[in-house]
Amino acid sequence: MQLTCPKCHGDMRQYERSGVVIDQCTECRGIFLDRGELEKLFEAEANWNRQHAAPAQAGQPAGGYPPPPPPGA
Repeated sequence: MQLTCPKCHGDMRQYERSGVVIDQCTECRGIFLDRGELEKLFEAEANWNRQHAAPAQAGQPAGGYPPPPPPGA
């Protein structure tokens, strides 16, 4: 069944990304998701970020800021 874009009435194509089916218009390039699919994409992104997060260097605070000077310096 061919879907039609609700905005411009162009043809829609389906793509699968991270287990989510994304409907995209071939004319206006609009993207349409079914219920719950945006949340699945957020979850997939969070999982990817957790797996690819750089470990913090010892002695360095998070955020890349230099450590504070020692007391009395």
